[in-house]
Amino acid sequence: MFKKVVDQRNLPNSSMLFLGDYVDRGDYSIEVLIYLYALKINFPSAVVMLRGNHESRAMTEHFTFREEVLRKYNNDESIYESFIESFEAMPIAADVNGDYLCMHGGISPEMKTLDDINKVNRFVEPPLEGFLCDLLWSDPATDKEAKTLKFAKNVERECSYKFGLDPVKQILKKNNFLSVVRAH
Repeated sequence: MFKKVVDQRNLPNSSMLFLGDYVDRGDYSIEVLIYLYALKINFPSAVVMLRGNHESRAMTEHFTFREEVLRKYNNDESIYESFIESFEAMPIAADVNGDYLCMHGGISPEMKTLDDINKVNRFVEPPLEGFLCDLLWSDPATDKEAKTLKFAKNVERECSYKFGLDPVKQILKKNNFLSVVRAH
């Protein structure tokens, strides 16, 4: 039987929004992830965990998470696969009070409205191009480029785009948001 250890009265008055990249950050990624999942289980409406670009098979195999899981769980591949399945179920964006559009990466040339995000199949390994890739990987242009650039290939990341100020303004205006909040 599961016993709730944390008392609901100890929860902060505000909700918590995490923007991704919970793994591949050292030797304790599993512990960080389990702690966040425990918070989510205990406070399901107060904790939101968005998917970051590291919550994918490609990134966890390239960096350290898969290796950490196999080392700590006696080479049990099914535990790693369960983590991947949980990553694919994470939302890829959040609307905070109708004011802030939040995601790990950034905007996409394919995005016009919030409904576009709701149509994305997130239950997949992120491809190296397309809308899902952009939400997880895109970056803002430098200050110097931002005024004139709409979208340009993101050479540094080898996928997705860099976006300028005008596309952000268009998304904010069309969807009545105050700001885009991102973590990448």
